[in-house]
Amino acid sequence: MKIVLIIAAMLLAGCATNPDVQKSISKDQTMDRMAKAALINEMLVSPDAHVRAKGAAIAEKFLIEPKKNIFGF
Repeated sequence: MKIVLIIAAMLLAGCATNPDVQKSISKDQTMDRMAKAALINEMLVSPDAHVRAKGAAIAEKFLIEPKKNIFGF
């Protein structure tokens, strides 16, 4: 049983270090940020004052970069 667990762990670790996986994760994060920016932009140009105020508050949080820890998440 231990051997199966070790082999599975090595297989998963090998997949996580694949450059294609890192590229895909980077693309996903970029697309996520672009979608959030587009949504915030739509909120900021809304004719409703309440929606614009919420959009401004969200934009302020969005512009502050989160601190990264040593593990990268």
